[in-house]
Amino acid sequence: MAVGGTHHTRLLIDAVALERRVALIENNRLTRLWIDRGGPARFDIHLGRVSKLMPEMAAAMVALDGMADGLLPFDRHNGPLHEGQWVLVQISRLGFEDKGVKLTGRIAIEGVGMILRPGANHIELPRKLKDGDKRAELLDLLSTLQADADGIILRSVALDWTADTITAEYKLLKSQLQKAQKALSDASRPQLVSKAQSEIDQVIERHLMAGGACIVDGTDEFVRLRGLLTMLGKSDDNLVRHVGSRLLFDDQDIEEEIAAALAPRVELDGGGWIAIDLATALCAIDVNAAGADAGRDSETRAVDVNLRAATEIVHQVRLRNIGGLVVIDPLRMKSRAGRDKFDAAIRDAFSDELDGAVQIGGFTRLGLYEFSRQRAGESLRATLFAPRGRARLLPDAALNSVVRAVVAETRNGVSGMVDLSVTSDVAKTLADRDDAIQILTNAFGGAPKIVADPTLEDDAYRLEKN
Repeated sequence: MAVGGTHHTRLLIDAVALERRVALIENNRLTRLWIDRGGPARFDIHLGRVSKLMPEMAAAMVALDGMADGLLPFDRHNGPLHEGQWVLVQISRLGFEDKGVKLTGRIAIEGVGMILRPGANHIELPRKLKDGDKRAELLDLLSTLQADADGIILRSVALDWTADTITAEYKLLKSQLQKAQKALSDASRPQLVSKAQSEIDQVIERHLMAGGACIVDGTDEFVRLRGLLTMLGKSDDNLVRHVGSRLLFDDQDIEEEIAAALAPRVELDGGGWIAIDLATALCAIDVNAAGADAGRDSETRAVDVNLRAATEIVHQVRLRNIGGLVVIDPLRMKSRAGRDKFDAAIRDAFSDELDGAVQIGGFTRLGLYEFSRQRAGESLRATLFAPRGRARLLPDAALNSVVRAVVAETRNGVSGMVDLSVTSDVAKTLADRDDAIQILTNAFGGAPKIVADPTLEDDAYRLEKN
């Protein structure tokens, strides 16, 4: 998702624990939440080895370093494949839920202002650039830089860059490509040869480059982003460090909005509510009028509630990162005009996602409304909770929740030598995470004593002076 900067849009970055959480606020409402715990990123380049050919799927399995084998479709690789063959591949889709990693052999190396496609042999400038002289100037510069039939795609953010900055970007991307090609020529084991920017870093950088407001809670992340802006010759006026006794997400009421985004029921402004049931095969959404607009004729009431629901449904689908098939059961509308208004409201709310991410099926003969949305990673619920049994927090989610809560307590005067009692799972995870202990040590002024308490659950904890 491209995130730009307007006075109606801001990013809030929580980087006080082991994970980063980035909240996109539009018109004073949380509309997207990204959670980054490190690990593989889309567009990472790997040197892999073909482990199995699967003609029935028109694909091959490729062994990778540090992760499960990925799927490489035959039509995403130039030339034949055979078992044992070394290949350069790029992650085109991360694994999630029961889906494995998907790969491509057609490499595209992404930078802040440029994309390099080896062998594509073309130069592409942003369509928004209408100035003929400027286009000619950039084409001449990129043609001079172009080597080995590279494809070069210039991003809009680079239009006001100097020639030296564009040249430096090209050389950086080219060096990453050359590193990958050298690894292929000396192949002996699968390895990660080029680490791509995570989606969350792309979101942050594009927002900052567009002049969007960004508030950061976390010293290291603030310093990193200020250094990035300095390196690119950009002002850091739109970058603000959060200070105060409360954590940023608490101070801005984001924690409450996240909790609401995990609930199955969502109240509608003006009355009525929707119920969201996210299952394995699809997401079912039910529209309910409750007592909304009691006394009005049923058709007008149904249309009005459905139109309010349409906007909220799209908002919730984006915020919860729901993908796959979505089936809506709106209030029954007898008129074609009412159904057309509902369809238009859904399409308007999705806006630019209709270019490919969202496919509209429309109304069925039974009065249901269907659309599908491209899956882009795990849903918000799957990021936080275990998939089976009662809703238990995932170990990483529980650990980060504890670290954040403890840091918040230190901002309110708790310091010195303490005993930190946590669940057995969190205590076990902490024993293997020196980075988490360092955060707690910095917060308290000394390393806390970690105590495993089997009576505690999920992210519950207890602090005691020792």
